[in-house]
Amino acid sequence: MHGLKRILVRLGLKQTELAKLLEVSPRTVRLWSTGEVSLPGPVRAYLRVLQAAGPDLLASEIGRLDGRPRMFDEGLYSLTYAARGAGPSESGDALAVLRAGRIVGSDRWGGLFEGSYRFDSATQTNHFHMRLRVPPDGELVTGLAGGANGTTVEVVTVLERAAPVASATIDIGGEPLDLKMTYLGPLPN
Repeated sequence: MHGLKRILVRLGLKQTELAKLLEVSPRTVRLWSTGEVSLPGPVRAYLRVLQAAGPDLLASEIGRLDGRPRMFDEGLYSLTYAARGAGPSESGDALAVLRAGRIVGSDRWGGLFEGSYRFDSATQTNHFHMRLRVPPDGELVTGLAGGANGTTVEVVTVLERAAPVASATIDIGGEPLDLKMTYLGPLPN
């Protein structure tokens, strides 16, 4: 049995749990466990601390994962949106990347958005705060026009995760917009 596998058995920790604790892909942990990729020094140190500190620290670390099922996973998301009661011409789609508390993305017409997100463990909800930049002469599906210089719209929303899809109605420039976020997959390490 390879060194990482022995340590995980000793700790009673699954490879998937280690991946979640370290916020890496399960594939990365598999590569470490087979020896195809060497275990990084900081990961070795973390595992030594877990072994030395005993079961209380490990239980605390695993406890961090309890709220995880309600949190948005880091990765690539497809966004589909439509003005409330809209037809096909008043809908659109975009791609977004969520990583380390940041969200960035773009729609097919050149609209850009960026901002932050955080998980509130008390309410088990995900809080997003973004700035949507409408390009010059662009128009949102809600009818908001960017004008000759474009415009920026603040978007603040709370989403409950329903993996792999989350839906909500958000306010864009005073107009309701139905939003659906679909998880496409993890980002490469």
